Formats: sequence, structure tokens, C-alpha cells
Amino acid sequence: MKIADINLKIIQDSRGKETLEAELFSGDFFAKASVPAGKSTGKHEAFVLEPKKAIEKFEDVRNEILERDFDNQEEFDNFLISLDGTPNKSNLGANLILALSLSFARLKAKNEEKELFQYINQQSAISNQQLKLPKPIFNVINGGSHATNKESKLEFQEFQIIPETDDFNMAFSLGKIFYRKLGDYLRQKFGAENVVLGDEAGYSAPFKSNEEALESVADVIEKYNYPIRIGLDVAASQFYVPAEDLAKEGKEGYYLIDSKKYSTEELREYYLKLIDTYNILSIEDPFYEEDFDDFTELLAALNKKDNLVITDDLTTTNLERLNIAINKKSGNAILIKLNQIGSLTETLKVIKLAYENNWQAIVSHRSGETMDDFIADLAVGVGTWGIKAGAPGKPERLAKYERVLEILNLQQKF
Repeated sequence: MKIADINLKIIQDSRGKETLEAELFSGDFFAKASVPAGKSTGKHEAFVLEPKKAIEKFEDVRNEILERDFDNQEEFDNFLISLDGTPNKSNLGANLILALSLSFARLKAKNEEKELFQYINQQSAISNQQLKLPKPIFNVINGGSHATNKESKLEFQEFQIIPETDDFNMAFSLGKIFYRKLGDYLRQKFGAENVVLGDEAGYSAPFKSNEEALESVADVIEKYNYPIRIGLDVAASQFYVPAEDLAKEGKEGYYLIDSKKYSTEELREYYLKLIDTYNILSIEDPFYEEDFDDFTELLAALNKKDNLVITDDLTTTNLERLNIAINKKSGNAILIKLNQIGSLTETLKVIKLAYENNWQAIVSHRSGETMDDFIADLAVGVGTWGIKAGAPGKPERLAKYERVLEILNLQQKF
């Protein structure tokens, strides 16, 4: 497929920050894609170039892209990566490469008269992978770097609910009902003026501790007898004081929660207590982003229960990092964020490796989102366990869940 023209422009994400949108043209077809940005980022994520600079860089390579005829997605993505020529995409920027990669995928799908999720499934090369709908994971309370209430004392970043049903339509409806009920509960508890929405549309309120937030979610589940489990994105790197910062004092690193210092061993025991007390299904990034072995020990301590230990900052959708985590048994699920690595092809290779080693995959949005719903087609196309797109409370979050529902209706017609 030969690309006739490419337009790049700067748009604003859900936090009012600048990001890129790319539009590609070929024959009678055109397609566009925009890229999100994270606030809580892993240090091994691919490089994000300032959007204005990215557009300047693109002009240097525009003609090289337009002169070529690309047979497939991998050829296109690999060509962009070769044009960049750096290990972490610091020349062109992962955000520029990703905007082009996702636009090309949509354009190629149209050219082949396929739905995007069908095209992604074909590109994934994951043997015997069935098209299936993911479980929605709703981030209903925003803490850590995603909190917007200045009185919030939450170190944990996300307090999630995961409906216990494989019926996506039912799960989505249950998520919206729970979200409203939780909002009523929190406004009664704290006063309406003290309950606002965080970066990912979850509630942000003057919680005094992480357990107070957990108790709030658990209370609503119990009151209405909802078939729901709790998930946590701890984002432990955000409240870890590394050993190198304490080297002069000869001290080890520690985690600071509720003004109390926790060693790694103490924190692991704390997590196990929380998991048992609140029937927690999944825990993401429970330790610092370099501590593979600490992840390993937590997974082993869970002793093959149904819990998911999810790696995000630890693995950053990166093939080499995932390989280490697999070899060390540092988790059993990986969070997939397209902009952590910067192209569709590389993302699919990471998911394939996870599946080959009996790991689950969960596709995720970012805190700074756009209305682009690409991750919904990605989640369905490769049959991920779940999709994280925030709380069902803002348009850029709802767009992803609603696209999954649209795909459900499309599948029923096939």
C-alpha cells in the first residue's frame, strides 16, 4: 500500500496537554489516530518528543515515507524505527512513530475491507487466538499522581472494580451503576463539594488512608451484593525511597505509606493482608520498577490463587523486560500500553511472548487520553484478559468501552 499523503496536527489530551494526531491517505481511503500520554510513567518507556519538535522531525522524513510502497504493518513499522535509528526512539519520538503506526493500521484495515480488530487479529500471529471480549477494569477511585483533591492522602494510584461476568454488556452496565452508587456514597461521606473527578474519571476525595478508600469500595459492593472484585494499581515506584538516595546514611530503601516506613518484607505482608481482607483480585506494580525478585516473592506467596500480579512499570510493554520477568516468574499478567513501546508491531510481539508463557495481557489507556478508541480493537483482536480505560465517567474513557460494545454487535452479525 502506497501512502498518498500524511497530515500531522497537535490536539489536546484529556488533561489539556498537547499531543499528536496523524491522518494518512491512500486511494479512496483515509484514517487517523491520536496518541495518549501518561503522568505516572516507567523509566524504561520509549521516549516522547515534544509535539512541535516531533512535527519538525517528521518533515525531515516525510518524503522517504511517501516514496515507498509498504506491503504490511511490520514493514511499515520497522521502516519508521529504522528512520529513527535509536534504541528508545529518541530521534523521531515514540509518540510520532505510534501515531503513524496506528493510522497505517486503520488505513490498511479499510484497504483490506476488514474491521480494525479483525486486521489486528490477523497481524498478531498468535496461534489459535480466538476473538473474545475483555473484562472491563474500572478505576473508580483515583489516588497517587492521578488524584486531584489536594486533601487526598492516597499513595495507591488506582482502586478498581472488576465485574465477575464474561458478558461485557452486563459488566459495563454494572460498572456504570456501581460508579453512580459509589459517587453517592462518597458525597454523603465527605460532602459533595469535597468529591471531584481525578485524571482517569475516578473519584478523588479527602481519604486519610488507602484502607479507607478500599473500605468505601467494599462497603458499596457489600451493600448491594454486587458480583464484583477489587483491583489495585499500587504504582509503588511513586512512594519508594530508593537505597541509592540513602547511601550516605548506609540505609536500605523503603516504602512510605500513611507516613510509615515499610521494608520490602513488611510491604509484602501488608499486601497479603489486604488481598485476603478485601478479596482483591489483581494487584499491579506492587514494588519498585527494578525489583523483579520482590514481584517474584509476592506471586509465590499467593500460592497459585486466582490473583493476578500485573507488571507495568516493571515491563513497560518491552520484549526484553518481559523476558526477564518471565524467567524470574515476576508476575502472571502484563499491562499493555501502546505508547510505552511506540508501534503496533512491537506491541503485538510482546503480547505474543506473554501468551506463549501462559501470562495474561491487559490493554490499558493512559491518564492523558484522547477520543481515539484503538485500544478497544487491540484488546478484542488479541483476546486480552482485560481492558483498563478508567472510570465510566468522561467521554475519552467511555469511548473505549463503547467501542467494545460496538464490536460485540458487529460480531453478532458475522
